[in-house]
Amino acid sequence: MYTTVCSSVVNLSTEAYLCSPSKQTGLYISGINRSEELDYHSNNGSKKDVEIEIQRLSSVYLLAYRFLFNLPATVSCLIFGSWSNRIGRKWSMMVPCAGAAIACAWFACGLAPNFKPVPEAIIFILVGALFYGACGKSNAMSMGANSYITDLSSPKERTKLLARLMGVSFFGLCIGAGLLALFYRYRGIAEVLMFSASSNAMVMLILLIFVRESREACEEPCVTARDHKMTNRATTEESSKQVTSLQNSKEKRGSCNCFVIFFRALKDSYHFLFRKREDYPRSVLFLLFTAVLFNQMTKSGEQDAILLFVTNKPFRWSAELYGYYLTTYYGCMAVILTLILPIIEAHLRPRDTTLILIGMSFKIARLLTMGLTRSTTLMFVSAVAGSAAGFISSGTRSLISKLVHNNDVGASFALVSCMETLANLFGGSLFTAIYNVSIPVFPGAVFVCDAVMHAGMMCGFIWLRYTITDTDDSGITMELREKL
Repeated sequence: MYTTVCSSVVNLSTEAYLCSPSKQTGLYISGINRSEELDYHSNNGSKKDVEIEIQRLSSVYLLAYRFLFNLPATVSCLIFGSWSNRIGRKWSMMVPCAGAAIACAWFACGLAPNFKPVPEAIIFILVGALFYGACGKSNAMSMGANSYITDLSSPKERTKLLARLMGVSFFGLCIGAGLLALFYRYRGIAEVLMFSASSNAMVMLILLIFVRESREACEEPCVTARDHKMTNRATTEESSKQVTSLQNSKEKRGSCNCFVIFFRALKDSYHFLFRKREDYPRSVLFLLFTAVLFNQMTKSGEQDAILLFVTNKPFRWSAELYGYYLTTYYGCMAVILTLILPIIEAHLRPRDTTLILIGMSFKIARLLTMGLTRSTTLMFVSAVAGSAAGFISSGTRSLISKLVHNNDVGASFALVSCMETLANLFGGSLFTAIYNVSIPVFPGAVFVCDAVMHAGMMCGFIWLRYTITDTDDSGITMELREKL
């Protein structure tokens, strides 16, 4: 997106280095050397105007991309969450893979040499983003995988398994970022799209052939728990069965209408979130879902802000160096979640809230370092140290899965996925707006503001950890106190 917009703004015969700095000889690690070379090759005033125009126009198209990418995915995740409770988790993981493969075809159309970067190539990119978002994108895949693991795991081992799932996901992001850097250096975007489409097709085949449906394995326990709950609330067992049969028949009659399914999913999510609970107050669940929304909003906003931040002076990173940065960050996060966290769980057995507070502390330190430094080396060091932020998402998801009943698992993770997709939309808008305002004065201000917001959320988890769990009249059962 950045390169496409850039190539439409600059005169490639004289200022091509602004769009493809990797075409210059050598890989520059020091931002000072890159800045000095640019000052040598072009007029300072003209170059500065072009850079500001590139940054602003790129941020506008990134906002449009985020909007088309995430808003349809919000609706899709609600529908997939309702469907997964009836037809199984596997299909909610296969549809996003198919959407990704088709979206790559749309992206490839934008590479046609006879198309102008703006608006022709950008239109194909935005259409591909819209199609992938309509298929649920990676959030639907994550929703299905989290529900699948929750169906087949016990509460004691759920934190470890969900953390491993996230670790594997970050390991995939690490490999993808590394391959992106290598493809960018030796091949091109067309090869990246071909590799991505074929990989998603292979994942679809693996899910279809080798993965068994988890709902079949947990159908009997879930039905038993649901029948027990309905028996306590209904007058007779027969009347409960009649109510369930009537609801199922209504679902079948309305299943052909996507709007009916969507509004039913909204209704189910509302009742799930706002109904009164006997073993803990609703404020606990509100805080956890707010943490999910906040974590994903800042995460998505940071991605856009980092991309714009490191391509601007004084860093002048190439796409290859940016890929290495992402590889370092996601690789360290994968190691922490898949290797280090299981060791910590086995020997120390920390509470989920403790892990979340540790992750937030390291993330705040990383954000402050990014906002205040001008050194590429410190940027990479902060990526290694800040990878402990993976504890935030894994701990929050584990707490949510432990608090809800078995028959609410699909609704809970569907709501999590919807909040994440909405957060991707608003996070990108918020952070790019802050970055655009702060470019002339202090570009790192966006990361300092992010650190301050994380400090506020950290106070919320401290309240949850040390106030609610230690108060006898808080309305929380002893079982829940052990979980928190």
